[in-house]
Amino acid sequence: MKTIIALTAAALAAAPAAALNNDFSNQLKKLSPIQQRATMRRAVLDSGQYCKRIGPVAYQAPYKNLEMWTVQCDRGAAYAVFIGLDASVQVRPCRDLVTLKLPACRFPK
Repeated sequence: MKTIIALTAAALAAAPAAALNNDFSNQLKKLSPIQQRATMRRAVLDSGQYCKRIGPVAYQAPYKNLEMWTVQCDRGAAYAVFIGLDASVQVRPCRDLVTLKLPACRFPK
């Protein structure tokens, strides 16, 4: 029994985080830009953050077992949206990411 547990743990540790398939983020990538902006605006508002008028939304990169997106809103508000494998969403202001030791937001030019 201990051998099976050890082999399973070794296999899981060897699997790269990027190999995890985030179906929810993949579905978001397939939406039109208008639908992406509407979805991300709802995520930002549901987290209690400000976003009256949404600007560009962009996929940034995987981060651990999450997918990171960036969202720009009016009044200079900018957010990172992290989507989990279970469709959980965490929204953080970009200005707070360094303090939280998370990747910095990168916005398309």
